[in-house]
Amino acid sequence: MIVAWKHIVTKALPRLIFLVGFAWLCNWMYTRWYWQDDLDLHAELLSKFYDVRDSSDILYFGESSNMTTSPNDSLPLAISEFIDRDLIDYRVGTVDHAGYHVGQYLPVIKHIDPNGPVKAIIVTMNLRTFGPDVIHSPNEASLQKSSRLSENQAPLLNRFLASLNYYDKKTGHERDIMKWENWTYDTLRLANDSSTFDYPTVRRWCEVVKFPDSTGAENMPLRILADQNIKVYGFEVDEHNPMVQWCDEIVAVARQKGIHLFFSLLPENIQQSEELAGRNLAQLMRQNRDYLVHRYAVDGVTVINNLELIDDIHFLDREVFPTEHYDQFGREAIADQVSRAVVRVAP
Repeated sequence: MIVAWKHIVTKALPRLIFLVGFAWLCNWMYTRWYWQDDLDLHAELLSKFYDVRDSSDILYFGESSNMTTSPNDSLPLAISEFIDRDLIDYRVGTVDHAGYHVGQYLPVIKHIDPNGPVKAIIVTMNLRTFGPDVIHSPNEASLQKSSRLSENQAPLLNRFLASLNYYDKKTGHERDIMKWENWTYDTLRLANDSSTFDYPTVRRWCEVVKFPDSTGAENMPLRILADQNIKVYGFEVDEHNPMVQWCDEIVAVARQKGIHLFFSLLPENIQQSEELAGRNLAQLMRQNRDYLVHRYAVDGVTVINNLELIDDIHFLDREVFPTEHYDQFGREAIADQVSRAVVRVAP
């Protein structure tokens, strides 16, 4: 028996060493010559992280709210750049990409070296992304591919798994069906209010006539904008929400790495939502805000509640679609609140 095992080890060990060495060589070659091209095409957020990780005390993770400016701005700086200006004792690095959400931030945050210069991270918390309109977006498959390529594993392994579609690759049609199921069957409720929704689902709410004139004809621009507000904010956040689960993981990773986490809850145009769709929608948005603030009010995490920080006039797309794009006043106001929170904690 001992002789047999020695024979197996003698034969298998050199082969195993060869395979490990070959895999290491392939990974080195891929990383050396091809990886950066894949990052530039499919995982730009990780590439931006590598650019700033060694020269930053604080990292700001954001999406288009960070970088979108107005032609009328006298100082067209990003929110993160205003924060960097305000925090003279800290170096703030920007890791952002339009259209991304916390699901793409998570794998990049895993790459932070706990022994490196980064002592804190500011993670944009976009309320709109917690709803079905974003969760089941037709772009989600490409975002999940980006997350797969950004995982803190051997780059060649990530590329291999991505090539096998080892991520949530549902088609846009499949996601659209899931979104309409949410809009059709999810009942809207206000937990601490005796009032009820006259139209308890998003679909029924969007079907009703809105802004009719004396002849019954609707004001279509206002009606369309009202329906868009209902679709993007008409949901309840709970522990089963995938964005909440990703936020939970970010909290765990930050705690494990010993870095302070700031969630910056972005302003939403509640004034417009209430004007177009009524008090119940505004209250539902506040209820979701309260859920997130209370859930993450834990040691090592600071939630900066900016949901109602700025007025309607400072939202750039308020006549087209509800977004988190602000003029200079809005971006500076957000940066001021974040900077104050960082100074209070002083990581």
